[in-house]
Amino acid sequence: MGNAYFLELWQAAGWSAQSLVMSTYKHPYDPSYPAPVPLQAVPVNTRPTPWGALANLLRSEPYHVARFRSPAYRKALQDLLATYQPHLIQVESPYLTPYIQGLSIPAVYRLHNIEWQIWSRHAKEGPVLLRPYLHLQARRIRHYERAALFEYAGLLPISEKEADWAYQAGYRGPMETFPFGIEIEKYSAPPLGENPPRLGFIGGLDWLPNQQAIVWLLEKVWPAFRRRFPEAELSIAGRNCPRWLYRYADSHTHILGEVPNALEFFHRHEIFLSPLFSGSGIRIKLIEAFATGRAIVATSLAAESLTFQNGVHLHIADTPEAFLEAMSLLYADPMHRQRMGAAARQLAETHYDRKALLPRLKAFYLRVLAS
Repeated sequence: MGNAYFLELWQAAGWSAQSLVMSTYKHPYDPSYPAPVPLQAVPVNTRPTPWGALANLLRSEPYHVARFRSPAYRKALQDLLATYQPHLIQVESPYLTPYIQGLSIPAVYRLHNIEWQIWSRHAKEGPVLLRPYLHLQARRIRHYERAALFEYAGLLPISEKEADWAYQAGYRGPMETFPFGIEIEKYSAPPLGENPPRLGFIGGLDWLPNQQAIVWLLEKVWPAFRRRFPEAELSIAGRNCPRWLYRYADSHTHILGEVPNALEFFHRHEIFLSPLFSGSGIRIKLIEAFATGRAIVATSLAAESLTFQNGVHLHIADTPEAFLEAMSLLYADPMHRQRMGAAARQLAETHYDRKALLPRLKAFYLRVLAS
């Protein structure tokens, strides 16, 4: 049940592994994906419905958990365990915890996010009529997510934030903070020097926190920036672009949708923007921006799970005024852009290189198996 990142890590370590995934409406399995290990995808209908949401009010579990229940997936897991017989199972979502309960094989949970915090933020910012229901779900997820930790023989938090939360929840089993790592040699970092520089954002455009970030940027910051720098150009890229986002497009604001090559997008845009105010977990696109040596402006929440020094590796800005000033500084000062880009690349090499992280992962798995 590992994601693509861990499949590649396990292959690099020379371990035998198999993956069982859910193919959902939001994350459909692509059969053309060249999985590095044998992979089986089970179609599961996780689409929320008004009736399902209302019926869930009569139960105590989060609606999210109910949506991920699938007899077909449970049967596929039982068949896989009977034939493959692994030493260890890794789970990538708290909502899959019911599938490992009662198994004799030790399981590890990869803590990507603190889910209840995501939904608590959604509840505060969502439609007024939905807020009571979203607050209820956030409370249920908090209780469920905390209890789920103790079903696992080991935890792999993606950052210190998730690790601290698990420890405060009382978890005392083997735990290793393990950030997302990249193959640094696959990321070139061409020097910054374009004048004027282009500004860019790239990320999944079907994810609500990204949508909120883009609207905030386009409505509260970008107009004032254009008044200062009328020639400036901003590009928004990412998969599953909603139609409504195109209404912001003009001759200097490019809504690109999915682009064929994310690395080329980074190379064409010297200043990378990440104005997130909701969501949780590590920002992979920020790590890629480090690796490609881009100059970055981000909110505190966007960078909360990363290692960095403010003003050296990126600029942190949490208000429209601060974000505008940080963008303006980078836009107008090519030497500052170059220094920040070089520092960002060095940070990626020292903290987020996959080869350097792999020995820690091996040692963690051995601790779990020995406990």
